[in-house]
Amino acid sequence: MTEFRLAKPDELEKLKVFLLHHGANPWNHLPAEGVDSEFALIASGQASALIAYSEKQPVGLGIFYHPQALPNHYLQFSQGRPAIYIAEVVVHQDHGGQGIGTRLLKDIIQRAALLGAEILLVDRHTENAGSAGMMRKAGFKELSTFVDLERRDFGNRSTTVLSFDLM
Repeated sequence: MTEFRLAKPDELEKLKVFLLHHGANPWNHLPAEGVDSEFALIASGQASALIAYSEKQPVGLGIFYHPQALPNHYLQFSQGRPAIYIAEVVVHQDHGGQGIGTRLLKDIIQRAALLGAEILLVDRHTENAGSAGMMRKAGFKELSTFVDLERRDFGNRSTTVLSFDLM
């Protein structure tokens, strides 16, 4: 049975290792500086890490920024409303295809209103079919696709931004 809960401060270093190990693939842009910045936001309370546990081991991780920490380049997609940005959804390599990623997204959606959000934003490499399916199953809708040479160095080098409207 998989359980979901927010990370505790003393778990952050272990979760960083989990993210870098299980999240590293050609679709994901995980520069060390960016990962450190995300975990600093979690430590300061401006973001949260949601963990999926099975048999006392992490099998999934979702990192989401609270509305006050929405990255500037996502303001155009928030339509001026308080928004949560879901920065990471990573599933343990041995537990893929079990719906854990979709369940992480749905759990974040449930928490969003408590943080004052009206919309959730997430992005993915345009060609990442696994992420596309997970986001579609959770109810996210595509907003925009663009060439993203800064973050994408694989495939068509494009990013698709998706949203989930709480209103």
